[in-house]
Amino acid sequence: MQMRHLSLKAPSATGLVSLGLVLNLFLMRPAALGETYTSIGIALALPLTGLHVLHNMRKTRYSNPAIRWDVATLLGLLGVYWLYICPISIVFEMSELDWMFKEFMATIVVTLAYGAFLMDEEANRTFFRTLCTVIAVLGLSSVVTVVLSTILGSKESLFLFTVAVKGYTEVTLHQQTTTGAIYFPFSMLYGDFVSGSVKLDRYCGFFREAGIYQAVACFCLAYEAFTRRSKIVMFGLAGGTICAFSSLGIVLLVMTVGAIALFSGTRVRAWRVVLTAVMIGLVYPVSMYTPYIGLEDKAVTHGASLSDRSESIKRGLEGVRQNPFGNGLYSSLAKNDGICLVAELGMIGLFGFACQVLLLSGLRLGPGMNWKKVAACAPLLITALISQPIAGAPMMYVIGMVFVPQMIPRRKIKMPRRIAGFRGFRESVNLFAPSGVAHQSVDNPLASPPVVNS
Repeated sequence: MQMRHLSLKAPSATGLVSLGLVLNLFLMRPAALGETYTSIGIALALPLTGLHVLHNMRKTRYSNPAIRWDVATLLGLLGVYWLYICPISIVFEMSELDWMFKEFMATIVVTLAYGAFLMDEEANRTFFRTLCTVIAVLGLSSVVTVVLSTILGSKESLFLFTVAVKGYTEVTLHQQTTTGAIYFPFSMLYGDFVSGSVKLDRYCGFFREAGIYQAVACFCLAYEAFTRRSKIVMFGLAGGTICAFSSLGIVLLVMTVGAIALFSGTRVRAWRVVLTAVMIGLVYPVSMYTPYIGLEDKAVTHGASLSDRSESIKRGLEGVRQNPFGNGLYSSLAKNDGICLVAELGMIGLFGFACQVLLLSGLRLGPGMNWKKVAACAPLLITALISQPIAGAPMMYVIGMVFVPQMIPRRKIKMPRRIAGFRGFRESVNLFAPSGVAHQSVDNPLASPPVVNS
C-alpha cells in the first residue's frame, strides 16, 4: 500500500491580507470593540490594502463585470446617501455634527480601502471564506462553552478575563456576568437570559449585541452554503446563532435555511419551493412559541426589551410624519432612539431610509444582480429594520461588497468502458477533481478576462 504524504502549503499573500482585514473588522462598529478602537481599525485598513496592491502590482489580477458593478453601485449609493444627509443635518441644526463627521470619515475610508481589495475576485472569495470561518469558530466556541457549563453545573470555572465594552462593562461591578466576559475556549458573554427557573447564558461572538452576531452568522451560513459548503463551518454558524438565544435569531435561522433550500441548485425545482414554503410557514410559530425566548414568553419575562423598541419605532414614525426629509443624523438623543432603522426614520428621512435599505439588501440592478446575494443579506436587512442599530456601521458596508458566484453542477467525468467497472476509481477521480470544476460561473464558465493593473 502506497502511503500518501501530507504537504503543508504556505498561506498566500492574499490569504494573509484577508485574515488581517477580517480581524480588523472587529475593531469597528458594530463589533464589541468598535466604539473604542474604530480609529485603529481605520488606520490598519489602509496599509493592509496597500500591501495587497503592492504585492500584485506586476501581476495579473482577475475581476469581472458583476463585482465591478456591485462595488461601484454600493459606493454610488453611499455617496448619494451622504450628499443627502450632510445638508439636512446642517440646515435643521439639530444634529451632533462632530459625531456625524466622524461617522462620515470612518465610512468613506473603510469602504474605499476594502473596496480596492474586494474588487479582486480571488481576494473577494478568500476574504469572505475567511470571515465565515472566523464567525464559525466563535460560534463553535459558544457551543463548547454551553456544553461544558451544562456538564460542570456552572460557567464560573471557565472564566478567563474581561474585555471592556464601552457602554456595558462599566455599569456592573461583577466582571464575570457583564458583557465582555470571556469564557473558555474564547466565548464572549452578552448576558444572562432568565425565564422563571431557567437561566440561559447568551454569547455574542465579539459583537456589541447577541442579535448582531446572529445576523452576521446567518449571512455567513447562506454564503457558505452557496459556495464552499463546509459542514463544520455551517455547524459552527448555526450553533453560534442558537447560543445567542434570541427569538429573532431563531426566526432568521429558519428563514436562512429556507433560502438555502430554494437557491442552492442551479434551477428552481418544485421540492425546493415546497421546502422553502414550509420553512417560511414555520416562522410565525417559531417566533411566537419557542420556549423561553419566543415572543409569547418574552412578553411576560422581558417585556421591556419589546416595549423599548416599539416606543422608539413610534417616535421614529412620528418624526418622519412631521418632517419627511428627516431632522439630520444624531438629531435625537432620547433613550433607545435609533435602536433600529425604522426608529431612525425621523433622523434620516424617507430618502435616507431608502438608501440604507438598498445598501443593506444586497440588491444591485444591472450586471451585479444576484438573488443569492439578496437571500444572504436578508438577515442583515431584517435585523437592521426592526432590531439592531447596524445600519451605517462600516462592517455592514464591507459585507455588502460580497460576490456570490452562480454555481453549476459538478461535471461527471466519463470513464472508458474498459475501466468503468472498477469500483471506487470514478469516485476518487471526482473527489480529487479541481475545485474550479464545481465552482464555475453560469454566466461565464470560462476564466474571467484578466484585468491588468496599470
